[in-house]
Amino acid sequence: MIPKHIKFLFCIPVLIIIGYFIYLCVVYGSIPETIPIHSYGNNPDLYGSKVFLFLPVLLNIAILIFTWRIIKRPDKIAFTFEIKEDEKEKIYHTTQLALVILAVFVTIMMSPLSFSDVVYK
Repeated sequence: MIPKHIKFLFCIPVLIIIGYFIYLCVVYGSIPETIPIHSYGNNPDLYGSKVFLFLPVLLNIAILIFTWRIIKRPDKIAFTFEIKEDEKEKIYHTTQLALVILAVFVTIMMSPLSFSDVVYK
């Protein structure tokens, strides 16, 4: 069973993705057709279609689905150590919490911060 606070915390990356998707749809018309898709500093070296801006959303959704499946079934994780019966719940809870924090971090890194120079101009 997943604790309520884990479910609540997992809503944070979902809301970030939804918010980024809505914002991207709103400003999509004002974004140039060709955007830099790879750059180092102010020197872009690859260009592509503005459709590439939706790629982080799709990748993030896939990561969140995978992470949620692991959070739902922590007993299926192949831990590298033996878990005692009396410590099982604590270890599962810690693992779920770590996965939620990781999901939030990954979502933040793959969302608006990734394309701020293109989307926010």
